[in-house]
Parts: sequence; structure tokens; C-alpha cells
Amino acid sequence: MTSPVNPAPVDDDQAVGLREAFENHLPGVASLDALRFARAKDRTFPKPVEKRGTELLYRAGDLKRWARNRPRAATGTTDLD
Repeated sequence: MTSPVNPAPVDDDQAVGLREAFENHLPGVASLDALRFARAKDRTFPKPVEKRGTELLYRAGDLKRWARNRPRAATGTTDLD
């Protein structure tokens, strides 16, 4: 599944789950699995603000800021050297 081209407008204070964030608000993230991996491994990933059942919810604005500021590998580089 790929992210939509036109993200849905959202109040940045809205609490969203990772699936909703991926599908509607984070077009630059490659996959839902990548987002889940980042949540587990990236120290700069936003902290949850509340829960819906067992699902952790994050402030949409915090996730957008994280996605915008996360480090990315330079195009054409590899770790083969």
C-alpha cells in the first residue's frame, strides 16, 4: 500500500493512530511497517498522547514534524563499502 498523493487536511492537534497517519497525513513515509519500525527504533519518534483501546495515538502535528525532520540517506548511496 502506498501513501496518498494528496494528504487529508487535519487539525495538527488531532490524535491519530499510525495507520491513519500513514494513510492520510504522511505521504513521505514508504510504508506502515517503516512507520512502526521508526516508532520502535527512532529515539526522536514522537511520544503517544493517548490511547484508543490498545492503539497508541499520536498528535498529527508531531508526526508531521518528525517525518519532515527525520534523517534520510543521500540518493544513490549504499552501505556496501
